[in-house]
Amino acid sequence: MLTRLAPTPSGFLHKGNIYNILLNWLWARSNNGKVLLRIDDADTERKRPEYINDIFNVLHWLGLNWDIGPSNPADLEQNWSQVHRTPIYTALLSELTSKNLIFSCICSRKQLQTQSCSCINKQYSLHHPGAVWKIKKPATAAIPCRDKFLGTQILYLPGSANAYILKKKNGLPAYQVCSLADDRHFGVTHICRGKDLMESSAMQLYIDANLDTACLANCCFWHHPLLTTDTGTKLSKSAGNTAHSLINTISKAKLLEAFAAWAGIPNAKGITLNHLLQESLFTI
Repeated sequence: MLTRLAPTPSGFLHKGNIYNILLNWLWARSNNGKVLLRIDDADTERKRPEYINDIFNVLHWLGLNWDIGPSNPADLEQNWSQVHRTPIYTALLSELTSKNLIFSCICSRKQLQTQSCSCINKQYSLHHPGAVWKIKKPATAAIPCRDKFLGTQILYLPGSANAYILKKKNGLPAYQVCSLADDRHFGVTHICRGKDLMESSAMQLYIDANLDTACLANCCFWHHPLLTTDTGTKLSKSAGNTAHSLINTISKAKLLEAFAAWAGIPNAKGITLNHLLQESLFTI
């Protein structure tokens, strides 16, 4: 069993990020599994040293360990940054291209707000200036997904073909490619993520199934509820929910109590990581 902690260094970690990290860590450790720390830093424009430092500070503050991945910010840059795995991402894109599963899109975001993408029918060159790469998909596709609580579920791809970019205008692979390629590369077997990423799960499972070797067919997913603000919107780094490190505003004990209450664990008062490891919620 291998889960992954996959924070992005695009802002200080908020409670929702930390709850997801705890779920993944507890899921692995409660079942004698291993933990991968995979910092998703492919988006270099939003990456900042202070956000990298915050990830390590929060993990150490919580008392979490991991079996695979960088030990500190310097080790990340030298050995574990997604930049070092660019050949893996390029190879995945090349395989999709060889199977004629990629099309070139030149629509702007503004255009896509008022009209659907028709580039798939225009057959623009994949080398068209300013184009992004997107995945070809059937009009409807039912994707089987093994869920921790519900067993095998059927997920559906996004309604429009322009939903997900695989290669950005700057030529770099996008999140869907990096995330999937990394999960395949490291052999991740269990993925816990927010319910807002269910369509991402469907897309990545679809792409994985169309590669020569499918690696995620037996992967177990856990799509958990999102933590929201007082107004009901999901927490977001880009929305300015985190102007500084959370560890400066709350004690570890209070955070673990709040996490346990959110997860539906009774008697959360004074709960510790060791107590959480005994909860049946996290066993396979």
